[in-house]
Amino acid sequence: MYEYPLFEGRPLVPTKDCQREMDEIMLNLWQVKDVLEQGYDCSRSRRAQSTVERCLYRKGKEIRVVAALVEWREGSFWRIIHVGKTGGH
Repeated sequence: MYEYPLFEGRPLVPTKDCQREMDEIMLNLWQVKDVLEQGYDCSRSRRAQSTVERCLYRKGKEIRVVAALVEWREGSFWRIIHVGKTGGH
């Protein structure tokens, strides 16, 4: 069984589209976890209370991660809905 890294005690699970985004910029789930834990709030617009948007500068590039908390009967997890990389400022 695949083990997902935890953020705030809940697993991080990417959408299929987000997994493609991660593959394109060569990030894995543990690197995404680092952005969520070490990054700063970079939300450009209002987000739902259960959604976080964090950014982190690495090697002159800004990495942005958006994740939404999903509640299930069996528990909850963070659904990673977007990962992107832009040039530095």
